[in-house]
Formats: sequence, structure tokens, C-alpha cells
Amino acid sequence: MSSFGKKVVESWNDWQLIVLVLISLLMQLLLLFTAGFRKRTRPRKLSKIYFWVLHVGSRYIATYPLGILSRASAKDPNADIQAFWASLLLFHLGGPDDFTALSLEDNLIWNRQCFELTVQALLTAYVFSRYCVDKDFKCFIIPFVLISLAGLLKCLEQVFALRQATMKALIKSVLGTPDAGPDYADTMDRVNSMLRSGVLPSININDKRRLGRPNSDAREAGDTRAEQTVEQQQQIALNKILSAHSLFSRFKVLFADGIFSFEDRQESQALFLGKDAKWAFKVIEIELSFVYDRLYTKASVSRTTPAGMTIVRVPSLLLTLAGSVYTFLKTIHASQYSKRHRCVTYTLLAGAVLTEAIILARYIYSAWTLVGRSDHWLKRRSVDLVNRSRWSGYMAQSNLITFCLQKLPTDSQLEDFLVSFSRGRPSGQLDIPGAVIARNLGLHITAKALSLLRFRLAEAAPQLAGETLGAAARQYLQRRSMLEQLKSKSFWDKYKKRRYVPVQDKLTDFIFDQVKKKEATFNQRKEDNRATRKPDSHKPMTDSRGDSVIKEEKVVDSLGWSLHGKDFDESLLLWHIATDLCYREEVNQRNSSTDQQAAGLQVNTGNSRIGQQVEKHREIGVEISNYLLYIMVVHPLMLSSSTTMAIKRCRDTCAEARRHFLKEHIQTNFSSDKSKIISEENAHETLLNVDTPLRASVVKGDKSKSVLWDGCFLAKKLNEIKDRRKKWHVISRVWVEMLCYAAVQCGGYQHAERLKEGGELITFVCLLMTHLGMGKHYRTEVGDAYAHLSPFTAPRHPPAQADRPGVQQDATISTDEASTSGHGHGHL
Repeated sequence: MSSFGKKVVESWNDWQLIVLVLISLLMQLLLLFTAGFRKRTRPRKLSKIYFWVLHVGSRYIATYPLGILSRASAKDPNADIQAFWASLLLFHLGGPDDFTALSLEDNLIWNRQCFELTVQALLTAYVFSRYCVDKDFKCFIIPFVLISLAGLLKCLEQVFALRQATMKALIKSVLGTPDAGPDYADTMDRVNSMLRSGVLPSININDKRRLGRPNSDAREAGDTRAEQTVEQQQQIALNKILSAHSLFSRFKVLFADGIFSFEDRQESQALFLGKDAKWAFKVIEIELSFVYDRLYTKASVSRTTPAGMTIVRVPSLLLTLAGSVYTFLKTIHASQYSKRHRCVTYTLLAGAVLTEAIILARYIYSAWTLVGRSDHWLKRRSVDLVNRSRWSGYMAQSNLITFCLQKLPTDSQLEDFLVSFSRGRPSGQLDIPGAVIARNLGLHITAKALSLLRFRLAEAAPQLAGETLGAAARQYLQRRSMLEQLKSKSFWDKYKKRRYVPVQDKLTDFIFDQVKKKEATFNQRKEDNRATRKPDSHKPMTDSRGDSVIKEEKVVDSLGWSLHGKDFDESLLLWHIATDLCYREEVNQRNSSTDQQAAGLQVNTGNSRIGQQVEKHREIGVEISNYLLYIMVVHPLMLSSSTTMAIKRCRDTCAEARRHFLKEHIQTNFSSDKSKIISEENAHETLLNVDTPLRASVVKGDKSKSVLWDGCFLAKKLNEIKDRRKKWHVISRVWVEMLCYAAVQCGGYQHAERLKEGGELITFVCLLMTHLGMGKHYRTEVGDAYAHLSPFTAPRHPPAQADRPGVQQDATISTDEASTSGHGHGHL
């Protein structure tokens, strides 16, 4: 080895331990200061890589120096102070409070994490046992033990937090003790006893008296005033935090697909009815922040109760501080250790104390502390806590037509293609008129002939638009576009590139209004069913995905086929294509009107207020359409149980759209009218100009699952609604109902997974639906029912026959009881 190589190796051997422990400290500090950004920033590839490197690297980089210390030579004069670093490395392995799991899968392997931390703790103990007999190490024994205890507390806290964040533990935390319900056998024994004694029993079934529907006009005190005092603002903010925590305590099991009772429904409805969208979405935002803390941080151990601070936070800080001060006092004048090693030691100690101090300060100034002590002086900071951002506030957008228009072939690529396609073909096969064109399209095409062909190809466009061009386009797709765009990995990687738009107040207001209307309709239907003694169910409200809108708007005949009897992903694609085509057509017309106005022509723009409503509903419909397509493409498990079919349907539709645009591109690229070249501005025209008198499956069969032309047919049906305000009102309401359907049907695990990347609007809608009593998780409608036995007295009018001979049921069971499996409890 050269002298330079030897110097490099020697330098690394001398500095590697210092470099590694400082990198470990740096990773801990980076996680400490940036972990909170994960839940309130939209997902980016760089942020994912950043947190992955910090999370995984902080564990393994802290482990590697422990291995070095376990076999280090005791002859080194700095060996004792280096051995002390083992306690600080164990402290690093405990990790920061705001980052315990990179994903929910990390919570499932908490036992493996426990094993790894146990091994590393034993390795730290082994390092201590090697050096504790050394007389120079005696000054480090006390701080080593103190900081190691603090590290063990942090490691145990991390393991318990991971265990408590599993879905199994989440369900167990709200299940309580098993409930056998009232004794049915005992009640029947009493019935039979009365029958044997010759008395005809009468069973009166009464359920628990439930709360009435909350007053929808009730508002929070001081919430509607134009001017509020500071105390009122603080009280309103405090009530939001307390309401969010109350909802979190009741509904956190939703993320484990748990069940709720009618009492839960009444409690949440009492909070939300009478409030506005801004209040509702802010409370849900705070509630989701509590959920995130429970699943991805140590909050379940150190923040849920004041005892967590007493048992973990304060002792950990005191142990670390005591060990740091003791070490500083013992080594400040210890000349046997190099200045470099002493500086590294002080840096590690300062980092440990800073970490614990910041964690404790964050706990004190958090919403968890405010919940535990609402009369605390922190109430003055409740407004700041409420106004703090807890999610990204953005929604992703994907557009099928925009994607299919990307990277169409250039002129030079088309020329190469025409050269390749024409080789080996007689000129008559192309059937291009004109002696020059026919002569140049022989067995070969030269570059000179191509330059001449470009000027005359417009004459051949009608012929090229037939079977020949269709075959040519298919060959080109197979040769280039299909290989580049529709290969599984390449296709989805490119499609997942999306843009983001902010979630505006007008969108949340519209969603909230529509959900409240659904809730009012459901309650009215329940009252009607109760009056007619029919079983009531909220299932039709949660299963509706646009059906009720088109029925209410009386457009079932023209639009019902797009929703009835179809998979949800198929209806979503149909309406996405139709909405996008309608939007592009209107934007093109608006641009034309603007051009005419600029030219001095009179254009009737209509009522400005109506125009604003149309613009609002159009923007809402398009944004939700693009958002749900993004969910379908990037997170298909959130929308459909049949993920494979949804992906195939989307890919087949993209392939057909791509082929159609390519045909139009080849035809118009060589034409004399360059304005007809396919682009974002005129793509809708090429699709809407295709006649669609027959369903695509009738013409093409059902091997391909493309819904492109059915979507075009739906767009034409929507355009038949002449009233633009009604058309976009229908479209926006259908999309809101689809969003509600997707939100409720999505599994809780998928909702929880998205919290770590800024959250999703669909999760907010799911909780909003649930809190207004329309989630799919309400399985207990009545609770325990009470059966009262008494001797039967014949009524004036003949009673209806009982279900069982000899037993008269003269009590009317409520429709809620009839629709559920409530228990009976006997009383004599």
C-alpha cells in the first residue's frame, strides 16, 4: 500500500469513532427539529428519502460505534472517555419523541425493535463492564449509569409506543370488557313459568331512551359575533381542542375499522350540527393530529396522561442533566484526555440535554397538556395552538387526457416512422393520388422525397385517415409509445407525477353543505320510517355515489346508466372523462369569447352572479374529479377492493386515448393547417367529434376495459343540459357524493397510512361523514332493550298474532330495534 493510502487508513482509524458519534448526534437533532414537518407537508420524493435515511441511519449508525467500543484497546489514553460515549449512543437509540415509526408496518414489528434495543443495551453494559475496573474510568461511572438509565427509559418508551400504536392495541383500548348483554334464557324461563301456571304473559319491549336529534340551529357561544374579546377567542379555541380530543377518544378505533353505537353518533352530531365548515374541518384537523401522534410518535406513552411526564419526561431530563454536569466538572481540567475528545464529549452532552429540554417544552406547550389541564395558564395560548397547521392543506391532481397528450412524436420521429412504414410496400397500397407522391412512395423513400412529401401530404390526408393510418398508428404505438408509456413500471412512475392545488374554503364549504343535506335527508327518512313502522337504515345514504343526485335533479334517464350497475372505478373514470371534456369545451369557448371581446365584438356573457356560481361549481367538480383519479392511480386500495380491475381499466383507457391522439397527430402534423395539430386546447374536439351511437363494448368486445368512448358519450349527454348552472351543479354534487362514498368505503388502515405524508382530503370527509352519523361503522342502533313481563289483558281490538304461539307482544318495537340485534332484558 502506498504511503498516501496508509495515511488515509490511519486517519480514518483515528477519526472514525468521532465522526460516527457526531453523525449520530446530527441525525438525532435533524429528526428532532424536522419530524413535525412530515404530517403537514405534501409528499415529495426527496422528503421520503430524507426521513427514510434519518430513521434507518440513526439506528444503525449508533450501533456501529458500540461495536467499535466493545473491542477497542484499553491502551489508548482516550479509551476511557470514548467508552463513556457508549451511554450517549444508547441515549441516541431511544430516538426523538416525534418520530417512532416510518410507516404503520414498523408498529407491527415492535417485538423485533424490542429485541434489537435489548441487544444494544447489553452491548452498552458489556462496554461498561470492560472499563469499570479501570481506575481512570471511575470518574465516568456515575454519569455513565445516569445517562444509560435515561437512554433505557427512552428505549422502553419507544418500544411501548410502537406496541400501543398497533391496530390490535387500538381496538383493545376501546373495546372494554366483553358484553354478554341481558340474559335471554332467563327471560324465556320466566315466560314459560307463567305459561305453566296458566297465565298468558305479555311482553313489553322498551329500549333505552335515546337523546333527541341535536338542535341544528345551536351555535357555540361567541362563535358568530363579529367582534370577540380575547377571553372569548381563547374559550372558543379551547373548546375546539377539547372537542377534537373527545372525538379522538371515541372514534380513534375507526382507523382499525371498529364499530360505534348510537350514543357515539348522538355525541358527535351534537358537536357538529349548527357549526360551519371552517369549525368542522379545523376540529377534524386537530383530531387527526391526535391520531397521527398516537400512531407515529411516543404520544401514547408520554402525552396521553400527566403521569407520562412524571414517569418519563422529567426523570429523563434530570438524569441527563445530572450526568452532563457531573462529567463536565470532572473532565474540565482532565489533561490526560485530548482536547478533541473532550470537545466531542461536551458536544454530545449538550445535544442530549438540548434534546430532552426541547421535548419537555414541546410537551408543555402542546394540545395534549391543554386537554389534561384545561384550567392551566396554557389556555392563553390556545388560539395559537388552534391556528397551528397540522396537515398539508393541498390535494393532488391527475388528469387522464393531459397525461395521454404527453410526449407525442416530433416531426423527425414521424418522418422516420413513415420511412420505416413505407419500405416494402407498393405505391398502390397507400392509394395516394398524384404522380409525384405515387412515384416517391415506392419501395424506398429518400430524404429528398420526404421533403417533397411534406408539402403534398395534405392531399393524401383523407386516404391516410383510413385503415392505412390506423394500422400505422398501431404499429407506432407498439414500437415506441406502448413500450415507453404503458410498461407497468414506466407507466405508473410517469402517471404518478402530479400537481397540487390548495384546498380552498369554497370547496370545504360546499362539501360540508352537501354532507349536512345528506344527514338531514337521512334523518327525515328515519322519521318517516318510524311513523310507518319500517326499518330504517343509513346504508342507502353511504352507498349512494351520485344516484341520489341525478334522481333529485331528474336526469336519471340520460345519466343513470353511468352509475347504476357499474363498478365504482368504472363510474369514476366515466365521469372524469366527461367532466374534463365539458370543462375543456367551456374553457375553449370562454377563450374564444375573450378574443372576440378583444377584437371589439359584442359578446353576451350573461348574468355575472350566475357566471360566478357556474365557475365555482365547475372548479369544484374538476378539482374533485382530478383528485379522485389521483387516488385511483396512486393509492388504488383507498377506492376499490378490486384493485387489479381498476388499474387495468385505467391503463386500457389511457392506451386507447393515446392511440386516438396519435392518429390525429399523424394526420394533422403534415397538413397545411397547423392550427389543427393536436394539443391541450383542441384535444376535446377530436374526442367529441367521434360519433358514439353504440356502446363501445358492443363494437369492440369486452377484452379491453377501456371506457374512453363511453365517457365521451356521457359528456355529450351532459352537454344536452342547456342550463349551464344546472349542469355544473349536477356534476359538482355527483363528485361530492362520489368523494363521500369513497371516503366511507375506504379502510381505516389506508386512511392512517396517508397521515404520515400530509394527510388527504378524503380522510377529512370520512371523519365528517362519521361524525354526522353516516359512517359505515355504526352497528349498534339501540343498545340493550328491556323486556317487561305482565299478565295479558285482552284489548278492545284484536291484537296482531305473535311470532310465537301463546305469547302476546303488545309492545311496539321501534324501527331502530327492528333493524338491529339489540338484546332483551326481562323484568317481572
